[in-house]
Amino acid sequence: MFFFSSLLLCAALADGPQVVLQPGGTVDVTGLAPRDAEHLKAAKWTPEEWNKVLAVYVDRGGKEETAVLGTHKVDGTALRFEPRFALAKGVRYKVVFDPSALPSAGKRVETVVEIPKPKPAAVTVLQEVYPTREDLPENQLKFYLHFSAPMSRGEAYSHVKLLDADGKEIKGPFLELGEELWDQDSKRFTLLIDPGRIKRGLQSREEAGPVLEEGNKYTLVIDKGWPDANGEPLKETFKKPFRALAPDEVQPDHKKWKVEAPKAGTRDPLVVRFPESLDHALLHRLLTPADARGKSVAGAIAVKDKETVWQYTPTEPWAEGEYNLVIDTRLEDLAGNSIAKPFELDVFKQIDREVKPETVRLPFSVRK
Repeated sequence: MFFFSSLLLCAALADGPQVVLQPGGTVDVTGLAPRDAEHLKAAKWTPEEWNKVLAVYVDRGGKEETAVLGTHKVDGTALRFEPRFALAKGVRYKVVFDPSALPSAGKRVETVVEIPKPKPAAVTVLQEVYPTREDLPENQLKFYLHFSAPMSRGEAYSHVKLLDADGKEIKGPFLELGEELWDQDSKRFTLLIDPGRIKRGLQSREEAGPVLEEGNKYTLVIDKGWPDANGEPLKETFKKPFRALAPDEVQPDHKKWKVEAPKAGTRDPLVVRFPESLDHALLHRLLTPADARGKSVAGAIAVKDKETVWQYTPTEPWAEGEYNLVIDTRLEDLAGNSIAKPFELDVFKQIDREVKPETVRLPFSVRK
């Protein structure tokens, strides 16, 4: 399908010759008067003389430059221009037909045509949803949606839904915020379950019921209609099935973590194992190894085994000595319980984490 400007539409509706961009990429002037067609068939013109009758230019806002190279021929009552090189897709071309040198001496016609670019294939995908485990606490607080490319903003909640075991959509399960919770690259979206339907005794929970209930199965669905930053839909719909467990109301206890120290002189990772899954995003921000002087060790983080294992690979080999794993007590489990305190009702504090940063330390030794 080809694009035609309003000028072309007018030319098509008028009596007399019409400019038509053909599917093969040629430009035709159809509906010539028979005497004009005969005149053109007999013409022995140079390319420059033919261009005075029919010429094609790259549209540059009205300024005509060098005409596109090509040949002219007459087929019946149509004058055809065949470009030497195929017209480029997505480029606008100005077509000028001037019959002043023909017997009919008709009116000059100008129009713009364009072969549209093919619509790009959808390539952006939802790579992962955290937490990755299939069993989640009844008071699960948030999901992190990780996309392969930047996404559009402002319509997230119209593309996510939660289904029950029968495939029926659960109404109003998420906290819909005017300012969506994206990272700086617009590739990670934070989806919060409505805290008012998590905490027992609150009006929202009493009226609408809890979002998740122990023992039931659910599916989080992210539909492929969600446009990325270029306005293109996702490559495919993403579904995360899971089952709800008993609510988790116990704070994470860092004293129960198992620290596996690396050997000096190597770049082996420091490994920390947790007895439960912890918040994926916070694990990338709130744990830091530091040497005996308190200097942070540069390196890279990896979170594995359904968010129960944290690994830290240093940039430089480990030096022998004493270290501490510095832990920000705002680190949470899947239900929003932090090391500092249990999950609170205050929704905005839960979102913005307006809690005074405090740290605790787990010592470990690096030996040869």
